[in-house]
Amino acid sequence: MCGSFDDIPPVGQVKAVDPVADALLAEAKVHQAEGRMAKSRKPLKEITQYHKLAPNAAEARYLLGRSYEATQDYRDAFKEYGKLIDRYPQSPLYADALNHQLAMAMDAATGKMEVPVLWGAWSTTMESGVVVKWLREIVEKAPYNDMAATASSILAKYLVDMERPEEARLEYARLVEKYPDSRYAPEAQLMVAQLWADSHTRGDNNLVNLSNAREAYEEFTLRFPKHAEAKKALSEASNMERLMIQQQLEVGRYYLERSKEYTSAIFCFEDVIRQKSTNPEAAKEAEALLAKAKSAAATTQSQL
Repeated sequence: MCGSFDDIPPVGQVKAVDPVADALLAEAKVHQAEGRMAKSRKPLKEITQYHKLAPNAAEARYLLGRSYEATQDYRDAFKEYGKLIDRYPQSPLYADALNHQLAMAMDAATGKMEVPVLWGAWSTTMESGVVVKWLREIVEKAPYNDMAATASSILAKYLVDMERPEEARLEYARLVEKYPDSRYAPEAQLMVAQLWADSHTRGDNNLVNLSNAREAYEEFTLRFPKHAEAKKALSEASNMERLMIQQQLEVGRYYLERSKEYTSAIFCFEDVIRQKSTNPEAAKEAEALLAKAKSAAATTQSQL
């Protein structure tokens, strides 16, 4: 039965003693103490494969992870730590394994981790897909909020660095919702707003993006009213409102000068003028353009 399961050992079925496993672990420890990390894997794998009910099975899995980490086989190391986390949640090594995973993911995300290239005599940073996968796995499995929030924050920043702003914004938003009391939550909420604001220059949903940015800044002031950035966030919310009005002006200008849809242009300009107190400069320009739109509409009507 020793090799018949892959999940958590059945309760009450862990052996009290396993002399063979003990001997294998002792052999592996000698190899590791003498720096022969690769050689230590054979006895450790034998324990994890054929002695899963042994009292030292979790330690064998942990040492297997350490052996891979020591030889820069980081993917295998992360995987072995993950197996310990999944299969031995009651082990005293559980937290250590998770901390090793987080440290590895942080090094990979910040470019400190270099892995050898199989076909050349040089090293490179870890692939972005692996980094994202690692951090998401930690977020899902972290047993307490602080570690999960830390991993989530690192992941969001990494996605920003990788120029994946939409994914980063969603990760920051999840951080705020799941860990509102985390020390990372205020920065995450500001980043949600900033990424919405930045996105108004991309794509065709400028007004929607600016509106979402304004709401995100306003939400920051509601969630964190005593934060040092609260006044600045309120100011940014007002700035988003001004930009929205400016964008509405540009939409009206497009209707007037490019598509010749004068009724739509008139509607846009009148809407801008109604918000004069928020953006007086745009309102003043809208008044002049409104006169042109009404004149053009009247001329078109007379020609029908």
